[in-house]
Amino acid sequence: MAEHSNIVYNEIDFLIPSYRFNIRYSYISKRGLSFIREFVLRLAHLSPMKPIEISGFLGLTEREAKEAIRDLIEREELTYNEQGQVALTAKACGYFPKLGESPQVSDVVTTGTVLGFEVTDFNCVSTHSRRLNDKWSCGIRIDAKSELIANRAKLAEKAFQKQFHALLDKEYITNVRESEGTGRPNIYKIDSLKQIGTEPFRVKFKFLMDNQGEAVEADEIEQLDTDELALVAIEQALDNTRVSNNLREIILAIESMGDTHTGSFINEQGLNVDKFTQLEQSRSNDNGDFIPFVGSLYSRNNWEKFSKQFELAKHRVTSKHQDGVKSLTWLAPSEGLWGRNNALLSCFDSLISGAKTKGKKQKTLYKPTLFVPLSSKRDGRASRRWKDELPNHLSHVNGYIEGFLGGAVEVVLLQDELVSVTYYVSLPDKYPVPIPVGFISKSKVLVDRVAEEINQYLMIKSSHEDSRDLGVISKL
Repeated sequence: MAEHSNIVYNEIDFLIPSYRFNIRYSYISKRGLSFIREFVLRLAHLSPMKPIEISGFLGLTEREAKEAIRDLIEREELTYNEQGQVALTAKACGYFPKLGESPQVSDVVTTGTVLGFEVTDFNCVSTHSRRLNDKWSCGIRIDAKSELIANRAKLAEKAFQKQFHALLDKEYITNVRESEGTGRPNIYKIDSLKQIGTEPFRVKFKFLMDNQGEAVEADEIEQLDTDELALVAIEQALDNTRVSNNLREIILAIESMGDTHTGSFINEQGLNVDKFTQLEQSRSNDNGDFIPFVGSLYSRNNWEKFSKQFELAKHRVTSKHQDGVKSLTWLAPSEGLWGRNNALLSCFDSLISGAKTKGKKQKTLYKPTLFVPLSSKRDGRASRRWKDELPNHLSHVNGYIEGFLGGAVEVVLLQDELVSVTYYVSLPDKYPVPIPVGFISKSKVLVDRVAEEINQYLMIKSSHEDSRDLGVISKL
């Protein structure tokens, strides 16, 4: 839960559009010279001298020295002065960074690469061999400014030139020949830049509070070198999802669940960290009767806590006679930021794959069903969203009429054995996003109480439906 003494109270993924480009370019690289060529030029660089002096210094015959000098004159690197001495041309003088150093010549090399740039600050986020391989799901899509989209090719070209050396250092570009000796390759010109695709770049964003329960303002995105415009875009996206204070509804939901603990550490002033810590260290946490947590259930630390208790519950089920198959109900809240993290998929996968015992004689222990909220059976927009978010799990996903205990409560319930409840507390004057707080419990009293609330809600008829359980979402 803690990160550098701060508390991670929510984790949300943001999906920034990125564009992939096939870039053809030319660069300048310096290289050394052959032995004779280098040392003839180095001697002339020290001082003009006659051919016989050069042959003496290098141990060449007079004929060999004249042949080497003639070659360099043809290359426009040497010339004869009025005293009949060999001297460097202006061109050859440019080969020497400093007096006494080895000469280097510049080569213009043409090559190409494939790179992807996100469309806020134009950081390079993918290469030909390092694809993002992600989908536009389980995250909040960032709508980049129209002028950035319209000018993306020019901005990507500018970013490529500016970041060229950094891209070499990160090995995002690997087919460039490094200069010999001093200096580095430099861009000569961009020959062509062609867009070949687009894909989402996923920013994993953690929302923090300090040990006094005060929100910590985010000032950087670890995945990006430059993040000023990305942070602005994320803030704007959150403004569009902001909801009003719902603490009153949460308190009523806590009471309805028979939860006598959570209300002690959340109020209008935010999270009372001291009281939460005391509860976290209590005996009820150790024996599994009430394990409190902050953050989404599917966050790594909280899911580890839940998985530990869930495996114990499965062991209890397998160790005793069981008539039929138990139900495993995961009821998603109507909270708009729920599920905006791809960790949800791996968590649900683990529940589906763990439904049967291992071995030759497999036994089904439970049937998992994820209930996702819809405003009605004809809510095509929400239905399409869930089908896009959960394409590999549709046989385990049902729609239900939203509004369970005000719409900000999430439940995972293994029939008769284990329950987890998460309340999404919205305090917009204190925190930019809701604070998920909740508990995991094997207490029969809590398990039965929550089961009664869920069953009663799902079975009661809504205004236009036979029940609030709308059935498998693939048929909606």
